Amino acid sequence: MCGIAGLVYKNYKTAEVGPIKKMTDAIMHRGPDGEGQYTNGNVALGHRRLSIIDLSDNGSQPMHSHDGRYVIVFNGEIFNYIELKEELKAAGASFCNNTDTEVIIEAYRLWGDDCVKRFNGMWAFCIYDTAESTLFISRDRFGVKPLYILNRDDLFAFSSEAKGILAAFPEENIPDANMIYRFLNVANEDRDTTSYYKNIKIFMRSRCMKYDLKTNTITEWQFWDVNEKEFYDKWIAGNDPVETFRSLFEDAVKVRLRADVEVGACLSGGLDSSAIVGICTQKYGIKMHTFSSIYSDKNCNEKKYIDLVNKYNNTKPHLIYPEPEKSSLIEAFKKIIYHHDGPNMGASLYSQYSVMQGIQGHVKVVLDGQGADELFAGYIPYYANRLSDIMGNNSLFSRFKGIRLVAILIEEWPSMFNSLKSNDLLNLFGINYYKKIKESDKFKNRDIICNEGTKPMFTKELLDNVDKTIEYSEMNISGELNTRLCKDIYRDSIPSLLHNEDSNSMAFSIESRTPFLDYRIVEFGIALDGKYKIRNEWTKWIIRKSCLDYIPKEVALRRNKMGFPAPFSRWLRECNEKDEMKDIIYSFGERGIVPKDTIDYYYKQHINNNADRNVILYKFLVLELWLRTCNKFDLGS
Repeated sequence: MCGIAGLVYKNYKTAEVGPIKKMTDAIMHRGPDGEGQYTNGNVALGHRRLSIIDLSDNGSQPMHSHDGRYVIVFNGEIFNYIELKEELKAAGASFCNNTDTEVIIEAYRLWGDDCVKRFNGMWAFCIYDTAESTLFISRDRFGVKPLYILNRDDLFAFSSEAKGILAAFPEENIPDANMIYRFLNVANEDRDTTSYYKNIKIFMRSRCMKYDLKTNTITEWQFWDVNEKEFYDKWIAGNDPVETFRSLFEDAVKVRLRADVEVGACLSGGLDSSAIVGICTQKYGIKMHTFSSIYSDKNCNEKKYIDLVNKYNNTKPHLIYPEPEKSSLIEAFKKIIYHHDGPNMGASLYSQYSVMQGIQGHVKVVLDGQGADELFAGYIPYYANRLSDIMGNNSLFSRFKGIRLVAILIEEWPSMFNSLKSNDLLNLFGINYYKKIKESDKFKNRDIICNEGTKPMFTKELLDNVDKTIEYSEMNISGELNTRLCKDIYRDSIPSLLHNEDSNSMAFSIESRTPFLDYRIVEFGIALDGKYKIRNEWTKWIIRKSCLDYIPKEVALRRNKMGFPAPFSRWLRECNEKDEMKDIIYSFGERGIVPKDTIDYYYKQHINNNADRNVILYKFLVLELWLRTCNKFDLGS
């Protein structure tokens, strides 16, 4: 796990060490264990190293191939590098060290551009072929590792973080009005190439790029895409889904334990992280460090389950209490904004950020449960999609199943159905009543989270200067539930969550690994029938069934979940910086983005306990803090 940067001067200006070093210095937190720069003509490459595999100087980058032809800068891990190395040796490849970095070089030499299809890992890398004068750039299938691109008439630059580019080219610190609109209006980010900076773009997941330095031409292509039939034939056909998942998941954890440093785990007390800890300790005999966030608020406290998992696995627990009274909350938000290269979606990131801070000094690598909810239907709104699938064929048996599922939901979450009439269940026989459930506020998959229909969210000036559309390619997936999950894993949810995961962990030089996002598990999950995901009242049924031996019964049978929550709603009203936060929120009203009376309306609603508006108020707060670090924001630019 590291930080990378690169420069190409299109006018063939000689590249010097100074600019590339500025770029790598700006991302020093990604790799405090070493640095390196390389220049050749109009090309410069830079690297910051976090030593995880082969801790010797042999692992330093930029790394040259044994014959000097190739130079690579690489951020991430190729978890199946041991198996690939043996295959490459059998084909005649030579190796000088024990890193996965050199495996990438030799894989590229032997298999060319298609080498990435053989990698099981997380990566963003650039290989400079000095003989052909080309750059080959690639990013992993799901965007676990970040990469930003600046492509101007005079230069091409890339970096693991936007701040790396801004360090060498501060004139590019220009906010993007389109992204500001999306941030306030849409519940996630990283959906496409748009970043928070006008001219800096996100290099998309699952993609490769070939840059021909002789002609300054760029070719891009996608090396992985969703193919339900292919995935079904590969992982599902003729197999027991429960046994297949257990085997894949155990191996996904196993390969992510490969490191020359100690590996720990984030533990929320939920099913996913508990399953990871259980496999590490009970299957592979590792006494794990675990790291958890604890608040005093009842709706943010999962200590009961965290303690159960730690006791069950005899771990080395670390409980982190991120209370803002002990430090400045506003200063913490500023640091999070800095490391995220922009504002962020919710205050729960403060909890995750605090956990990563607490990990520093104990381990360099942690495992995390990211992706399980989106792959195997862990959230309540997914019940509506499952119900739609059950009722879709209009058979009598399906309607009975639909009634049973709704009855279970009413029993488990009565507050969500308090507006339903007693005879509504009978209407399942005559009309598709489940559509009413899907349309209810509790079950909608809504992008719009801040337009309450009472006050205008945006000024006319902003609306006249932004592109309000986001283009999507359709996904040809069977069933409404699997379609929704596939969109979330590849487009609508996981990219944003991975951005947060990387930013928070690397802020403290921590490598975070996500076993559920092993590409084999993702392909398996996409092709898996929804009945193995939601069965009766149980979400993530296949995880519960497959991992029952690895987790305490009380955790396996949990229906509620929290994740890494934070009591920001209370902080706005009670914390010792509430007045400063109010001033920042109201200052945002001077930007001409959101009308002043709209901000005043939401703030007073929240403070007077008329409604919980903490989500949108948090966005106003962090957006204003970020804009204070940018060049002048001009809607007309």
